[in-house]
Amino acid sequence: MQKNYWGNEFMIWIQNLDYLIQDAERVLCGADLLIDGDRIVAVGTVDPAQAGNAEIISGEGKIAMPGFVNTHTHLYQNMLKGMGDGLRLKPWCEQVTFPFASIIHKEERETDEPKLGYHWAALGAMEMVRSGITSFVDMDIVQDGVLQAWQDIGVRGNLALQLVNKWVPKELMVPDEVRKKKALDIIERWHKNGKLTVSLAPSTPFACTPEFLMWIRDTAKERNLEIFIHISETKWEVEQAKDETGNTPFGYLEEMGFFERPVHAVHCVCVEPEDIEIMKKRKLDVIYNPKSNAKLGSGIAPIGTYLKQGIPVAVSTDGAASNDSLDMFEEMRFGQLLQKASAQNPLEVSVEDMFNMATKEGAKMMNIDAGVLEEGKLADLVLLDDRGVHMQPINGVLQTVFYCAKSSDVDTVIIGGDMVMQDKQFVTVDETGIIDSAVGLSNKAKAQVGKKLDADF
Repeated sequence: MQKNYWGNEFMIWIQNLDYLIQDAERVLCGADLLIDGDRIVAVGTVDPAQAGNAEIISGEGKIAMPGFVNTHTHLYQNMLKGMGDGLRLKPWCEQVTFPFASIIHKEERETDEPKLGYHWAALGAMEMVRSGITSFVDMDIVQDGVLQAWQDIGVRGNLALQLVNKWVPKELMVPDEVRKKKALDIIERWHKNGKLTVSLAPSTPFACTPEFLMWIRDTAKERNLEIFIHISETKWEVEQAKDETGNTPFGYLEEMGFFERPVHAVHCVCVEPEDIEIMKKRKLDVIYNPKSNAKLGSGIAPIGTYLKQGIPVAVSTDGAASNDSLDMFEEMRFGQLLQKASAQNPLEVSVEDMFNMATKEGAKMMNIDAGVLEEGKLADLVLLDDRGVHMQPINGVLQTVFYCAKSSDVDTVIIGGDMVMQDKQFVTVDETGIIDSAVGLSNKAKAQVGKKLDADF
């Protein structure tokens, strides 16, 4: 018997599931699933001798599926829901996110107070768990409290450490050497720390000097870290890049050699044919954020084109300030329907394609052995209650989950063999207590932001 993340010898035997979705192409009926430590060791039929004294969970009235992988979000924005509608990306940054970020990050840096970071991270992580998300990438300037919250809840998180030295609120400006030193310190302490990993994230090509971009590339190569970057999110960004460099954002980074190490490209809404050729040549992949791109009026990423060109795609929620939700059921459904409507083609992006983007493709981008329910894979999975009226009758299992399921159907969430939520209740943290504290801290921070909205960036 293996040990799980918490160091316990622990097996879980889920019996008699209505359905078990291994991936978009494989669905079993009346199946069992056995977890030993942090891995799945049997799927379909389980030998009682192998299960030993495993904890038994009834799968009746349940559908098991791989946990969703949210490859791009900004958890601090959970404090900014319901704000800033009707703004395009640049004014939205300047009027909504920058004032808040400048207050909260400056305050925590100067006081070494982890409470606010802990609570925004916990709030976002709990919402994601309730949406069936078991793994995620959070792009942010970070405090230890953020990562501690992830550990306490038991989620699998990647900190995409946001590194910028241009277009930054003045309160957050520090010398490059200070940024580099802090980044290396976080990598040393938190990368591969339990379920947590660290990656590097130059926010955009033009939020960093060329020298800083090269340092990020080289550091990622030396330490075998992933790189995430917002790129070609808006028409304005592309036009600005052409004015300043004579090239598209993709062309600019290709010319300087930034793509010598593969990069995860977030958004990719406004691209040109030569950009797609660069993406193919450099084996880049795309992270699709349909609701955020729609809310900010940025456009619709050409996902069907990427798939036809063999470019891998994952789907994600982006931050709650430009989405107002971290619900992957909503995200993949909206994202797929948007592609059909914009192409005027019901076959443009299939249910199977989009489900894989939300599971196995995201797992590949996070470099984790998950996203599929099969023997040997990490035990990151979700049990859905399939008895709601909106789920009945179940004809095509995958289509029913895709088009009908809601976050409220998520009953149980297991991450790395650890029970994080069971019977719709968190077993690792006090959800109500965290929410109450988070609201109080958020109100205090927003009161300070209200005094700073005329800040000079």
